[in-house]
Amino acid sequence: MGLPVPSVTWSKLNPLGSVFGKIWISFWVTLLLIVLAVAFVSLQVAQVYQIGAPNASHIRLLNRVKLPNIDRLASQRQEIIDELERFNSQSNYQWYLVDDTYHLLGTPRPPRRILVMLSEMMEMEGVKVGQWRQETWMGPITMSVNGEVYRMFIRGVPPLPPPNLPLWLDSQWLRIIFGLVVSGLMSMLLAWSFTRPLERLRRVSRQLASGSLDARVGDSVTHRADELGELGRDFDDMAERLQQLVSAQQRLLSNVSHELRSPLTRLQVALGIVRQKAPTELESALNRIERESDRLESLIAQVLKLSRFENDMQQLDPSELQLDDLLHQVAEDARFESRQRQVNIIEDIDKPMTFFGDGQLLHSAIDNVVRNALRFSPDGSELRISLTSDKHQAIIEVADQGPGAPDDKLEQLFDPFYRLDQSNPGAGLGLNIARHAIQAHKGDIRAFNRIEGGLCVRIVLPRSRQR
Repeated sequence: MGLPVPSVTWSKLNPLGSVFGKIWISFWVTLLLIVLAVAFVSLQVAQVYQIGAPNASHIRLLNRVKLPNIDRLASQRQEIIDELERFNSQSNYQWYLVDDTYHLLGTPRPPRRILVMLSEMMEMEGVKVGQWRQETWMGPITMSVNGEVYRMFIRGVPPLPPPNLPLWLDSQWLRIIFGLVVSGLMSMLLAWSFTRPLERLRRVSRQLASGSLDARVGDSVTHRADELGELGRDFDDMAERLQQLVSAQQRLLSNVSHELRSPLTRLQVALGIVRQKAPTELESALNRIERESDRLESLIAQVLKLSRFENDMQQLDPSELQLDDLLHQVAEDARFESRQRQVNIIEDIDKPMTFFGDGQLLHSAIDNVVRNALRFSPDGSELRISLTSDKHQAIIEVADQGPGAPDDKLEQLFDPFYRLDQSNPGAGLGLNIARHAIQAHKGDIRAFNRIEGGLCVRIVLPRSRQR
């Protein structure tokens, strides 16, 4: 049975499923809406026009177009307006006159923003071409009507050539895409600056939860001057206090266990002296004291080993060993202990396998797992110890036919001092010590209920540690 492989779900790919994605999309959409609003207001309010020099097409047009016949008119303004109205209604191009007081003569009346553009063109030297939206004008051309000087403009000439933009900006769609990319990158940068400290806090909190009490968020977060920096500093203070409390508890556990061993040793010596001199009727009571002292000795030994693991005092002594022989030794010890209960110990070893690791620690870990399985195995049942391997890992499974465990309690089986059945003897340290020993070899240990009944403990050891 292989380990389950997590499937990729849409919730993991959905950008709105994370704080980073939510901030990024929110900033991006907000920025786009602001840009669209500014562009709309600019088109409605701003006086955007372009003035340039006439090109060859404008010169040719100026040479061939028909001019309105206003030289013959009197100086009355109304006659000039009437003639321009008649001419403009029949010509493809409209002509307009501007007097010295900047009054525009001619119909149809252009938009008011054109007057601003025409006034600027009049301030320039020579004939110019002005363009505003779809309106293109050319002028001014100075002329005299009956002694009065006017500046003439022609409306409806060919538009100015597009500005000399780079090729990648010459297309409207490319400009839109460029705006989307730039705004998206800026929004991503802003969202990243907010979520990076949160991601760092998440990783460190997971390290703390897994037992790495020296994990800290570091200067990348705590040096910030905002609320996220304050959160990082508070988090590091909390982690420091937690590490101190746990270290104090571990030192207390180690010291108490060590101090208990001395009077226990003296008790065992005194027990031997009393047994030599005591009458026969005290033999049963002395046997009871001996069993309890042996149990206390075993408990203290386990507590000391657990304390060494939790204080990182347990050093590996790796060497080349035969993992199949080690399992065989554990199975033989289990057969000796289970003779009276007639539990059948079955070895299912794929092939001999050489492994590089600490033989004493591995023997202790596997023996604890087998003893735990033997303790819950019914009389006359089977207990199977199997070993399979490939070039990457070795898998050891210990499967019993006992009652199993509730699914929500499987992880707690490896917690120290946890006992699923309080009436069963034992301190609840064996599986926890086994987990520490396996993790020291960069391996993994899990428990799961078998379909056919019983509990199976699987140990996975990577063979990368092999020489």
